[in-house]
Amino acid sequence: MISAILFDWGGTLDSDGLHWLDRFYEIYSKTDFKDISKPKIKEAFYWADAQAEKDPSIRTAGLREMMDRHVRWQFEKLGLKDPKQAIAVAAAFWKPSERILRRNRRILENLSYHGIRLGIISNFYGNIETLCREFRFFSHLKVILDSAVVGMYKPDPKIFSFALEKLGLPAEQVAFVGDSFERDIVPAKSIGMRTYWLIGDQNKTPPSPHQTDGVLCSLEDLPRELLKTGQAV
Repeated sequence: MISAILFDWGGTLDSDGLHWLDRFYEIYSKTDFKDISKPKIKEAFYWADAQAEKDPSIRTAGLREMMDRHVRWQFEKLGLKDPKQAIAVAAAFWKPSERILRRNRRILENLSYHGIRLGIISNFYGNIETLCREFRFFSHLKVILDSAVVGMYKPDPKIFSFALEKLGLPAEQVAFVGDSFERDIVPAKSIGMRTYWLIGDQNKTPPSPHQTDGVLCSLEDLPRELLKTGQAV
């Protein structure tokens, strides 16, 4: 019986299995900057990530503000000076995220209603709690582990073990849902948790099938997967 479920944030709760970088590749391909190469976009994306991690004021930023700033940093690295386009690129990111977050809130509410304890483990910038309050997840969560706050990062199994300590549960009673096989699924399974890999509409197969207990195309698939364990939600 699963007593608790822990989730990744980026690519899991805010989209159906798509990494942020892949989303930006698609967004840029639909702008006037479609000729910028993927390696340059990747470099700018991770440079913006680094700026966010170093900026303490990001900890109070909601989704729209966070993405506006992230894209401005990307544009700075890319040498782009078009504020209107920066706003458009950011909006192309946060608009679908808002829709999916609202949908997923209902799923978490249902899981919580059925007595399943919930939590988040995410490599992030320090503002996961802010986002959880913004999208009304906070009251349903027992654990929020944001790497920038706790000083531990996935795929280090220690951050998963720390979550178990805070829940007061053995690993076999806890499931983890994430979109990254290497950062989410492998370390969670290594300490004995059940694992659900979120892949969206991508044609992926698990590199090591024994390390995942289920593959999800959407978080909406999770209740059905739990039914296979005899858990009605």
